Amino acid sequence: MNSWRIVASGALVAGALLWPTSVATHNPVTTTVLFNREIATLFSQKCLQCHATGKLAMPLETFEQARPWAQSIKEEVLSRQMPPWPAQRGFGVFANDVGLTTRELDFLISWIDGGTPEGTEPAPPHVDHSAHWMLGTPSRIARAAQPVTIAARSAPQVRRVLIDPGNTADVWLRGFDYKPGDARVVRAAFVSIADTDQFIGGWTPWATTTSFSTGSAVRIARGARLAVDILYQSAAESVTDRPEIGLYFIPRATREVRTLTITPGASALTLARDLELLSVRLDAGSGARSVELRAKLPDGAMVPLLRVKQLQPEWQTPFVLAKPVTLPKGTTVQAVVRYADGAAAADRRLTVSINSQPPAF
Repeated sequence: MNSWRIVASGALVAGALLWPTSVATHNPVTTTVLFNREIATLFSQKCLQCHATGKLAMPLETFEQARPWAQSIKEEVLSRQMPPWPAQRGFGVFANDVGLTTRELDFLISWIDGGTPEGTEPAPPHVDHSAHWMLGTPSRIARAAQPVTIAARSAPQVRRVLIDPGNTADVWLRGFDYKPGDARVVRAAFVSIADTDQFIGGWTPWATTTSFSTGSAVRIARGARLAVDILYQSAAESVTDRPEIGLYFIPRATREVRTLTITPGASALTLARDLELLSVRLDAGSGARSVELRAKLPDGAMVPLLRVKQLQPEWQTPFVLAKPVTLPKGTTVQAVVRYADGAAAADRRLTVSINSQPPAF
């Protein structure tokens, strides 16, 4: 697949792209922010999902591991390249936003500029939950029939894997938990229903599950398979990945989650009924540089839904709304995309998939 995908989902720095900048041991300490207190907690919340042993990038679990990277970390966070969250604040609020808050950024810069002190008390341990099913015991666990092999030092790529959930009847899916076979090479994964391409949800290292509110679910027909589009990076050696997915069913849904699509060549979609918007996925050509999604209400008022000022195809994510946005019948959802100068015709496209459901009454 030549396209890259995102829908409507931390790391700090990619080790392969940076080299640690030494911090002189005699730097005077001018801050009260300590690694073993504020910074270890911050890293645990926003960074170690990628920056730990056996994960995507160089580990930052200990003071000894993190300190040599201090200046590189500063450069990445100040440029907003890391953690890799592309949505601009003020244009929607998202549950899976991994970006640093102003307070977190201030703590981090104060620690780096203030001499990177360690502290004398032990740092709180980081708890890695990736081995557990985060939504509880799944109704069913399904695994890819065939593994995917990622050649050593190959270019980033999106590969589609089909998974058979084993449905002998129609089922209602209220959520899923996705597990890569090898966390060193998987940056993102997006789950849809094969053949129909109805989007269900996405996975990133910092947001590993998709779940819907009580009574809401996606219908999966008997015999339907799941398609998982996986964004891979390579490692120094050839790696084999065979993912599995934990599925959570309910007997019956009171509200069915469906996907609205703004297709290539169109720039707007008018709603035929009242709907609550749940999440967004963008599928753009490599030439796309920015995307804005907004809703024009029947009375003419404009509601900002999403703005991605600088698309990062190497860090794809779904955009899961913190609270559903209710839009009345007759609302026009508009997508505006801007492209890089010289983008090829084949790359000048955008597909927006929007998970929605009827509002509760």
